[in-house]
Amino acid sequence: MALGLELAFLPGLAIARHLDQEGDWKRHLMLTPAFGLLTCLGIAGMCFVFEWSLGAVTTCLVLANILALVAIRVELHPEYVSKDFERSIWFWIFTSIALFIAITPLTYSRPMGVDWLGFSTLVDSLSAGSFVLSSPSAGEWIYPPAFPMLAAWMGGESYLAVFWLGTICFASLLLGISAIGDKLGCGHWTIMAMLLAPALFAKTLDSGYPTVASQLGLIVALTMFGQRIRWEVVAITAVFVAMIHPTGLIYLTTFIIAQIVVDKGREISLTDKVQSLLLSISVSVVVISLAPAFSGKAVFAEYGWQGGAPMVMYAGLLLPLAIWAAWTLRNDKSARILTLWFSLNWLLTSVHLFDGLTGISLLSMLSYALYSMSMHAFHIPLAALVGLRLSKIENGISSDHGRALMIATLLLCGIAHSALSQLAEHDELHVVSDGDHALMQLLENLPDGSIVYTENMHWGHLYSVPENIAITAIPTLGILKQEHSIQNAATTAIIYDDIERLNKLGITHAIASPKGVMMQYIQASVHWSKIWSSGASSVYELDDDFLTSHFEAVSGDNMRIDPWAELRTRDPFDLGDQRLYLTEGTHNFAVNDSDAYQVCMMTEFVGDVYAKINSVDVQGSGWHNTCFYAGNGGFEIEFVSDSQYWINPLGASGRGDVLIDKTGIRIHWIEVVYFE
Repeated sequence: MALGLELAFLPGLAIARHLDQEGDWKRHLMLTPAFGLLTCLGIAGMCFVFEWSLGAVTTCLVLANILALVAIRVELHPEYVSKDFERSIWFWIFTSIALFIAITPLTYSRPMGVDWLGFSTLVDSLSAGSFVLSSPSAGEWIYPPAFPMLAAWMGGESYLAVFWLGTICFASLLLGISAIGDKLGCGHWTIMAMLLAPALFAKTLDSGYPTVASQLGLIVALTMFGQRIRWEVVAITAVFVAMIHPTGLIYLTTFIIAQIVVDKGREISLTDKVQSLLLSISVSVVVISLAPAFSGKAVFAEYGWQGGAPMVMYAGLLLPLAIWAAWTLRNDKSARILTLWFSLNWLLTSVHLFDGLTGISLLSMLSYALYSMSMHAFHIPLAALVGLRLSKIENGISSDHGRALMIATLLLCGIAHSALSQLAEHDELHVVSDGDHALMQLLENLPDGSIVYTENMHWGHLYSVPENIAITAIPTLGILKQEHSIQNAATTAIIYDDIERLNKLGITHAIASPKGVMMQYIQASVHWSKIWSSGASSVYELDDDFLTSHFEAVSGDNMRIDPWAELRTRDPFDLGDQRLYLTEGTHNFAVNDSDAYQVCMMTEFVGDVYAKINSVDVQGSGWHNTCFYAGNGGFEIEFVSDSQYWINPLGASGRGDVLIDKTGIRIHWIEVVYFE
C-alpha cells in the first residue's frame, strides 16, 4: 500500500511557519504532521463535495505542495529568523512515549473496535465513485467524506488504509499537542498530562478514527491561544474539520467561544464581527441542510450521561488534577479560557436528558455528533489546563511534587503499553476473526453474479468485496438512507428454512461466523453445503448436503458471560448468554453420539493458549472448531500451557465481566451432526 502521505509535509511546514512565527524549526516540524494531514483531509473532502475523482485529489495535493514550496522559499515573513530553544530531555522522552503508545496498535493484524468496518466499506464505495450502496441494496450513506476519501486515495486494502491513516492522525495530534505545550511555555508537562488519561488512546483503539482526526483543527486554534483570533484561519479550519467529523467542529467552536467570553474586555473590531457572523451563517447553513435527515431520529445517549461516570473513567487522573489546576489558577486568563472550554463541552453532555425524544432535529443531530464524547471531549482541554498548572510548580522537575508526578506517569505508561502489547496475542478480541478474514479473500472465487448472505452484525459486514459478487448486509454508519434491501427477507427465509424464498431472492451462498447465530440455523438445515471453512468460520452454498446439526450447551463450575451475547437477538438452541471458561487442568465432556455422524466442539482460545483436545494439539488465540467422527463418547481438553494474567479491555467497556483476566478456553457449544 502506497501511503502517499509524504505530500502532507510541505503544506504542513508552510502553515506551521506562517502560524507560529516565533517558533524554532523543531517546533515547526512537530506541528507539520498535524497541519499537513488536516490540509490533505480538507482537500480530499473538497474533492468529494465537487464530485471530483480520486485522481483530482492527487492533482490538488501536488498543487498544494507547489504553493507551499513557493511560500517557504519566498518567506511570507522575511524578518523571520529561526530560533533555537532549550528543551528539557523530558520533553522529548514523554513525546516519544506518547507516540510509541499511539502507534503500538499497528502491530495487530487488524484494527480493534468495530467502526473501522464501516469506514472500510465507505472507502470501497468511494473507490467505485460515491457513497451509493451496491446491489442488491439501494440507497446511500451520508457521512463526512474527508477521512474515507483520503483513505481511498491512499490505495491498498481498505481496512489497512483506514488503520494506517487513523493511527497516523492520532500520532500527529499528539505531536501537535506537544508543540502547543512548548509554545505555551509548559515544556513537557502538557504531553505528560495527556498520558495521565486513556480517553483518546481508547477512542483510537476502538477505531473511532474520524472523531480523533477532526481534532487536528484544535491544533490550529491553539496556536492562536491568548492571541487575536484570525478569523480567516478559523473559517478555513472549520470547513476542513467539518468534512472530517462534526465533533471536531463542535470542540473548535466551544474553544473559540471560551476565548471570546474570557477576552470580552478587548474591543472586538468590525472586521471580527463580520467574519464571525459569516462563520456563524456557514455553520447554520450546514445545520439546516442536514436537519431533515434527523427529523425522524430519536436523541441518542450511548452511555447515558457522558459527563458523569464515563467521563471520570476516561479522564483518569486528569480530572482531579484539573480541578486543582482550575482553582489555583483562577486568576490566570489562559486557565480561565481552558476551564470554560471544558465546561462548555461538559454542558453538551446534558443532551442525555432528552434520550429517546423525537421531533427536534437539532438535538438529534447533536446527540449523534457527540457519540462517545466521554472519550474525546475532555482530554485535550484537561491536559492543557493541567500542563499549564504543572509548569508553575516551584523548582519544576527537581521538586518532590514534580518527580512524583513524572514517576507516576512513567509507571502508568509502562502498564498501558504492556496491556496494549498483550492485546496482540488476543485475536479473539477482534470483531472479525482470522477465519472470517481468510474466507473473505476466497469470495472472489465464487461464480460471477453470486449473492452472498451475511449476518447483519459487525462480524457479518464484509470489506473489499469482489466486484463479481454481491452481499446482503450493509453497515450502518452516519446516516444510512437504504431504499431497498433483501436482508430481512433473507434472514427470515434462512431461519424458517424457506428455500423457495431464498431462490426467489437470488441468494446463492452464505458466510457465517461463530460469533453470530446464523451458522446454527444454516447447519441445522440439510439445504446448505459447507464449501470452505477457516478458523471456525464457514462459507456455504445453497445446495443439499443431507447433514443436519444439533447444538448443545456446555456447563460447569466457572460460567462467564459471552462478550458478544448482547449483540445476538436469537438463541435457536437455548445456549444462553453464559459460557464455560477453563484456565487449567484436564476436563472431560460426555456426548451421546451413538446415532451421530460427527461431533464438534466450538472453542474460543483467549490468549496464546496451547491445549490438547482428544489428544489433538490446538494452539493460538481465536476460534477453533474441533471435529471428530462419532464414537469417542465425548471430548477431553488438556491444558499444556500455563494460564497468564492480562488486562482485558472488555472488562472496562462493559462487554466483559473481568478486567484483570486469565488466559484460557471459552467453550461455546458441542455440535452433533446427523445424516438425514
